[in-house]
Amino acid sequence: MDSKYKVSIIIPVFNAEDYLSRCLDSVINQTYKNIEVIAVDDGSSDNSSNILDNYANKYKDIICVYHQKNIGVSKTRNNAIKLATGDYLMFMDNDDYIDTDYVERFVYEILKGNYDVVIGGYRRPNNSGKIIEEIQLKCDAKYSKYRVVAAWAKIYRLDYIKENNIEFLVSNIGEDINFTIQAVLLTDNLKVIDYIGYNWFFNEKSVSNTAHKNLGNKLQFEFLINNIYKILLQKNLLSNHYIEYYFIKLIVWFFLYASRGSDYSLILKELDKNFRWLEDKFPLYKTNPYLKMGYPKGESLFNRLSVYLFIKMHNLHVIKIFLFIYSKI
Repeated sequence: MDSKYKVSIIIPVFNAEDYLSRCLDSVINQTYKNIEVIAVDDGSSDNSSNILDNYANKYKDIICVYHQKNIGVSKTRNNAIKLATGDYLMFMDNDDYIDTDYVERFVYEILKGNYDVVIGGYRRPNNSGKIIEEIQLKCDAKYSKYRVVAAWAKIYRLDYIKENNIEFLVSNIGEDINFTIQAVLLTDNLKVIDYIGYNWFFNEKSVSNTAHKNLGNKLQFEFLINNIYKILLQKNLLSNHYIEYYFIKLIVWFFLYASRGSDYSLILKELDKNFRWLEDKFPLYKTNPYLKMGYPKGESLFNRLSVYLFIKMHNLHVIKIFLFIYSKI
């Protein structure tokens, strides 16, 4: 394939010495060669900094390394977008890796229709290489573009991101969501593909699997949904049932994500607060056409059932009993 167009791949790095080489090697070995890697060491205290410098010295024409004091993944990505010089933009996490044809496949698809965004699926391998989850998107389902909330497994036209000032939210939960929901809503020139080439490594030591899972950690979920709602309101992007369902799903996800091991009084407080928010912002949410079995098409069976049953239990006033039991698991 002609490598006329440059692809900038942003990789924030923080204490990733065990997996960083695998991540970088998967980029170096891409069949598509016109790649610019912007790897930002966000104040790592392990050997990540040295690993990055060694790769930058060996692959001077591909890897650009920046070192900084720790400012967090959102600010790091936002700053890196400003440094990107490619025609197209992609993201990776520092413990993940990509198939060898990953960039080539996405470039081929985005050029084929001159799209602003192309969205693909992912698989989730663990330490032993076992695939514990695989998400293949349905190309003909309208909801598929909302399915993967992470910034990776997608390619973006860089000018589209910059022109619309699409940024990551500085939050301790769901920081990708602010970026991706705007990226998939601000354009109709978008394509969903059934290709799977991103490997989201199930790292049991990572922040997403440990520190964020308890309401006692002062998660900024209210800040997250308020900011997303405000931005979508300003940009007139709240006028369809899919968006309403998206917010319902976010709230359900938050409770399933953070209630285990949490103090029950905190759960009740958050439950009341979040459903008051939902009723205020979407007064007719209970009549959402996708709050029924088998919908929305394009969403996973687990997520559809989770949202449906959670809202059903809330409407029947038994959700507090469920959350009490769930918090003890």
